[in-house]
Amino acid sequence: MVKENINKLKVLFFGLGSIGKKHAKIIKNNYDFDLFAYRTKKGQEVNDLGINELYSLKDAFDVKPDIAFVTNPTFLHIQTCLECVKHNVDLFIEKPISHSIKDVDALEKEIKKRKLFSYIAFNLRFHPVISSLKKIIDKKPKPIYFRVICSSYLPSWRPNQDYSKSYSAKKEMGGGVISDLAHEFDYIKWLFGDIKKINGFYDTLSDLRINSEDILEAQISCEKTKGSLHLNYFSFKNERKIQIYFNDEYIEGDLIEYKVIRIINNNKKIKKYKENTQDTYKKQLDFFFKEYKNNNTNIMNNYSEGLKTFKRVMEFKEKK
Repeated sequence: MVKENINKLKVLFFGLGSIGKKHAKIIKNNYDFDLFAYRTKKGQEVNDLGINELYSLKDAFDVKPDIAFVTNPTFLHIQTCLECVKHNVDLFIEKPISHSIKDVDALEKEIKKRKLFSYIAFNLRFHPVISSLKKIIDKKPKPIYFRVICSSYLPSWRPNQDYSKSYSAKKEMGGGVISDLAHEFDYIKWLFGDIKKINGFYDTLSDLRINSEDILEAQISCEKTKGSLHLNYFSFKNERKIQIYFNDEYIEGDLIEYKVIRIINNNKKIKKYKENTQDTYKKQLDFFFKEYKNNNTNIMNNYSEGLKTFKRVMEFKEKK
């Protein structure tokens, strides 16, 4: 069933940090929706987007929002979503789902019972490199093996903020490479099928002032193939690459350089893309609102689909 009032949507933001503002700005510039933001404290710096701010949950839900954008810190996601579903509000949940498995099944039950629309936001599915690899893999025999690396230096992420005070540095707030870099688990699943098993280790090894894990080394078994994943917070060299080995070809995707390399025998082809990260967020929101208009509750990466990968990752994490 098509939603008739797509042009009159009321969107309620929970969290107007960097990612919340990013989504809100794109919506404001491209859609004629009414935007609201629930803020937990008066006296905070008022947002510069002209979004109506509300300071109590009663006031927030009294505006009768259609969709909640859950873009607050990871450890608040589930309790925020549970509050929203009580009011029959559809959900756009910024990755990852949560920092623990507490109440994740209860939320799924409520979403299904109330037939609500839900989506877990992983914008890298709209990265041209990942999109290109998806098309290639779907047309070829199963890969032999894959290797994924995501390596960066946490203090450089937010130059105007003390990294040690960010949620990324605090495991109790959902920080750590496993949650912060959840994109890699998601696109591994997207490219190679459901994740069946994860083996490996994670730890805090560097001198960074954090209590969250700063490294992960894992072997991952998927429906189509097996591979390895490396994540870290402490590298002065930024890398975000995926290498895929086939019997007849080698393919490498570089998400930072926006290029795909394909090698068959000694023949190398390089495809470069002019898009940027901002484009992936715009594409994601265009996709989301199109599917929302058509009320496609089986939308790619709805809550139930995303929950399967999340549970597999948390099962691995909680073994330690």
